[in-house]
Amino acid sequence: MPNLIFILVDGLRNDRLTICHELIHLASDSYFFPNHITAAPYTLGSMFSIFSSIYPSKNGVDGYRAFLKFKKEKIKTLTQYVKDAGYYTVAEVCHEIIPKQGFDVYNIYGESEDLSERHVHLVRKMCKEKNPFFLYLHYIRIHDEVVKTVGKKYTDFDKEYFENYEINKTSYNSYAKKADEYLKKVLDEIKKSNLLEDAILVVASDHGVSNGERIGEKMYGSFLYDYTTKTFLILKVPGASSKKIPVQVRSIDIMPTILELLNIREDPKYMQMQGKSLSLCINGVENKDRIAFSETGGLNGPWPSPEKNNVFSIRYNNKKIIFNKTPKTWEFYDLKLDPQEKNNLIDSTLPEIEQMKNLLKREMVRNML
Repeated sequence: MPNLIFILVDGLRNDRLTICHELIHLASDSYFFPNHITAAPYTLGSMFSIFSSIYPSKNGVDGYRAFLKFKKEKIKTLTQYVKDAGYYTVAEVCHEIIPKQGFDVYNIYGESEDLSERHVHLVRKMCKEKNPFFLYLHYIRIHDEVVKTVGKKYTDFDKEYFENYEINKTSYNSYAKKADEYLKKVLDEIKKSNLLEDAILVVASDHGVSNGERIGEKMYGSFLYDYTTKTFLILKVPGASSKKIPVQVRSIDIMPTILELLNIREDPKYMQMQGKSLSLCINGVENKDRIAFSETGGLNGPWPSPEKNNVFSIRYNNKKIIFNKTPKTWEFYDLKLDPQEKNNLIDSTLPEIEQMKNLLKREMVRNML
């Protein structure tokens, strides 16, 4: 059984990969999914969906403060699956931001610790394990810096912040580059230890972060625009060739892909996974975008809803429809012509609007039953 290493770079925007040279190099030597859509643009909602392959409104974590409502008796997590298959399971996190069940070791690190040094040391330690292992590493420092320089300094409506996009962008880019430096050190140790010869490596982001694109969202979680919902996925498999897969996929597809690679079958005693393995996309058999559903409810912003998500969207075929439940408003964007989502076409006569509305309503009903 191959080892499994999952590195999550919290808050790394999709459109900043170009300044992350280590990530770009890794992507060029792996299966790379640049059009990867998160189920929720905040960490708890995103991570519990990744580890369950079930959308937030269905798995119970449908709000910032709802992680205790995770349906752990009905859902078998990725960690539990690999644990049952004989894996030694270790998590390195900043808080309880992924499901604990199934982990042999669940380490919580401090704010001042050097994560590069800590995780390099842990990789060396894992090499001594006789059993196959699952190692989850969560890099939180982009999030920490954004909270420090934006979250604690501004409100979601401060003109000083939103009128200085280029300054905000430069600051954020410096955090992204530090994340890339961390990845280089950890990946160099993984290579040095020859782990890539028999390990599946997953590198992804849970959500992006605002640089001041929209008044009302100083960081993330208030809205469902691409700067926070469009992330990335890198999957390196032993013996496999590299390939860039352009079709749109979802964060709920990560878990079934890993289980298929490990020849682990879904357990029928638990809630059925909503994601699908990405093998058909990798092999070129499936070449159409997958319908990506996302949801959120802001801690602050124009219509805060930390207890229950109240903003929902569908992204499909370069189109996006958004329903803001609290003010009961709709938005529709043609992402090919308007990638910055500035021109709301909801009042136009485009036939896709009703189609997308129906798709979103169907997903909302399906996930909230």
